[in-house]
Amino acid sequence: MEEKVVNWTFTAMEMLAELYEYLSEHSEKSAVKYVDGLVEYTERLKKHPESCAPCKNPKLKQAGFRCCQYRNHVIIYEVNEKSVDILAVIHGKRGPRDFEKVVEG
Repeated sequence: MEEKVVNWTFTAMEMLAELYEYLSEHSEKSAVKYVDGLVEYTERLKKHPESCAPCKNPKLKQAGFRCCQYRNHVIIYEVNEKSVDILAVIHGKRGPRDFEKVVEG
């Protein structure tokens, strides 16, 4: 199986930057470690793009999105022919409406 490219959408990059900013208010070292770990975690999707289950949220599942849990955050992504597109990084305690905004885009 050919490796896929992991692409971060602009929205997902913004979410990652906001997460970093929030965490760095308490500890820049911890922020770097957490964000780097999250990004590194997504790299496994190159070889195993379907390793995470379809999202539990009905609208996301219907759209064909998959969700991975990284510590306190959910990574929402879509598998395409040659790539894995990271669509969002959302705190796991956020409400269903926040997750559905990914579909509404």
